Amino acid sequence: MRARWRAAGVLAALALVLTAPLPAAARQEPATPTKSAAPVTVPALTDWTPAPGHYRHTRTTRLVADGPEERRVAGTLADDLRAAGHGTVPVVRGGARTGDIVIDIRPDRTSLGTEGYELRSGARLSVTAATETGAFYGTRTVLQLLGRP
Repeated sequence: MRARWRAAGVLAALALVLTAPLPAAARQEPATPTKSAAPVTVPALTDWTPAPGHYRHTRTTRLVADGPEERRVAGTLADDLRAAGHGTVPVVRGGARTGDIVIDIRPDRTSLGTEGYELRSGARLSVTAATETGAFYGTRTVLQLLGRP
C-alpha cells in the first residue's frame, strides 16, 4: 500500500485522529487493491495508489528510526500507540525486521513536499517523508489505520 498526503487544516484534524471510521483494510486484513479502496482518514488522502500487500502490527513491533528527527517522530508515535492500547513499542536504530514500523526522513524526496509522506506496507510498514513534519503527519495516518486493538 502506498499513500501520499498533503495537509491542509491539520490542527483541527489532529483532534479527530483516533475517532475516524476504519475501513476493513485498516483492520489489518489484506485487500484486493482498487482505485476506490482508499482508506478513510482525517484529513483525507489526496493521492492514493493501492498496491498488493498488508502489514500486521504485533506485540513484537518496534519503531525503527536512525536520525534525531526520525527518533523524535518515532518517540511521539510510541507514546500515541501506548495510549491507543497497542502496548509499549520500543524505538530502535537500524536493522528493521518483519512487523516493524520504519520512520525515514529523506530531504531528497522533494516531490512529497514539506507536509507529504509515503506509506508502504508489507513485511514492515514504512513512513517516508522529506521533512519531520511530513513524517509526523504520516504517523497520524498510521494511528488511524491501526485503530484500537
